[in-house]
Amino acid sequence: MERICFEFNIFSGTEVAYEESHTNIWPEMAAAIIDSGYRNYSLFRRGTKIICYGECIPTIAVAQKRMQDNYSELVARWNVSMEPFIEKMTDENGNLFSYNLIWHLDVERPLL
Repeated sequence: MERICFEFNIFSGTEVAYEESHTNIWPEMAAAIIDSGYRNYSLFRRGTKIICYGECIPTIAVAQKRMQDNYSELVARWNVSMEPFIEKMTDENGNLFSYNLIWHLDVERPLL
């Protein structure tokens, strides 16, 4: 399992509508996310900054490939529906504005 974390900005004034779009996420999109291998997928917002976190089984690359291979039309429709909100999600090379994991507390392991 690998963890993914990335950020992007939404346009000012769209905060409420953006949150509503995720409160009422399409059931088929939620199912596709799970089926592709994402777990504990979470969005956090502070102002217009969105931070995304998820766990990918078995890896980020595999989960992303499954999503693309099996749900490309759904993803395309979802992306069009998100266009009014998202200012910029990737760099000039199409890469997410990702964070590298530097530390994780494993709660499954007993603390000393």
